[in-house]
Amino acid sequence: MNEDQEARYQCVGICMTDPDSGYCLGCGRPPETEPGIVAEVVLPVAGLPTHGTDPDSTE
Repeated sequence: MNEDQEARYQCVGICMTDPDSGYCLGCGRPPETEPGIVAEVVLPVAGLPTHGTDPDSTE
């Protein structure tokens, strides 16, 4: 995608592809031939509790 197209289709953080057209439902960007990022892997941070600590709990 060139700079003109990048400026025209500003990402709004809602990246979902329309299954019929392939266009992004968030910004309207046309489908690319090959996406640069398909999925992002998120790993837990070491040292943080993973269960038993509900910040909304009154106990």
